[in-house]
Amino acid sequence: MAKGFEEDVMEKISQGKDIQKLDIPITRYFWQSGPFGSSSSDNIPKFIRKISVLKNFSDNELRIFSKYLHHRTFSNGEIIFKQGNIGIGFYIILSGQVDIAVEKDNGQSFEDNGKESLVLTLERFDYFGELALLQENSIRNASAYAKENCNLLGFFKPDLDEMIEEYPVVATKLLQSISMIIANRLFSVTGELRKLKNHIVKLEGENVQSGQR
Repeated sequence: MAKGFEEDVMEKISQGKDIQKLDIPITRYFWQSGPFGSSSSDNIPKFIRKISVLKNFSDNELRIFSKYLHHRTFSNGEIIFKQGNIGIGFYIILSGQVDIAVEKDNGQSFEDNGKESLVLTLERFDYFGELALLQENSIRNASAYAKENCNLLGFFKPDLDEMIEEYPVVATKLLQSISMIIANRLFSVTGELRKLKNHIVKLEGENVQSGQR
C-alpha cells in the first residue's frame, strides 16, 4: 500500500531533515496582502486573511503564522493521510478539493475497489486535521485524499512547538482558534446525535402503537 504524505513528513522529521517552510519575505508579504497585491489564487497572504479560523489575527500575526506554513501540490488520488495512522498536521485547502473517507467494516482501503465510504468533500478555504496539533500521538479517524490536483498549506506539530518558543502570543491565539474548531464540530455532532435519538424514539413509539392495534 502506498504511503501517505504525512508518513513521509514524519519519517523526515525523525531523521532530523528540514521540511521547507513557506517563509515569505516581510516586504513581499505586506505588498501581496495590501490593496495593490494580486487577487490571484496563489496570493497566500490575501488567502489566509480570508480563513475564518484566523479572523482574530492581526496582519502581523498572520505574517508570523505564514512563516511556519508548508506549501505542497498533490495530484489526483494522492494520499494525504490514512485512517489509523498517527497525525502530525493541520491543513488548509489553497485550491482544489480533498475527499475525507472512512474504512468500511471489512477494513479495506479506499484505493482497493472503493472499500471506504466517502464522508465529505472539502474545498478551497476549508481546513482539516486540527486534532493532531492538540493531541500527542493523535490517531487519524479518517483518511484524506487529493481530488484532482490540489494545493494545501500544512502546519505540523513541530512547527507549533517552535512557534510556542518564538512567538508564544501567536501560538496561544492559534491554539484558541483550533480549540474553537473542535468545540464547534463537537457541538454539531452532538446536535446530529440528538436528532437521531429523537428519530429512534419516535420510530419506537410508532412500532408500539402499531403492535397495540
